Amino acid sequence: MSTSHLRLIALGLAFAFASVSLHAQTTMSASNEKDETIAKVQTDGGVIMISEGGEFQTALPDQRVKAKARLMVSEESAATVVYDDGCDQKYDKPGVYEISSTCVLPVVMSGSAKGWIIAGAVIGTAVLVSVIDDDDDDSRPPVSR
Repeated sequence: MSTSHLRLIALGLAFAFASVSLHAQTTMSASNEKDETIAKVQTDGGVIMISEGGEFQTALPDQRVKAKARLMVSEESAATVVYDDGCDQKYDKPGVYEISSTCVLPVVMSGSAKGWIIAGAVIGTAVLVSVIDDDDDDSRPPVSR
């Protein structure tokens, strides 16, 4: 494979990653403009406490939280943080946890995020196909003559 082919592959992959990254930044800035909260806390049993910089207070049903809020899970308690994108993260071990700004294990993607990923994959595939086709049509004489 020639250097130009490798450059085309790298360009295709860079475009795919940039598209996904740009979409994530656009979505994040749009959500920050409308509301600072990023998720709601569902108490699954026991005592769950929340602090957003001050003292811990008992979590209310479906209480909204901001990024970096702290969640305290006591013995024999559990909570689920449901992010606005539909992803949920379960806390069932005693401890104090900081709510991250994004879900660690995304479960549901928005339709537009899927579109960006599909577009990047299609472009990357097209670049790979063109590279493979170029290698098959090589009419240059062999180097070892």
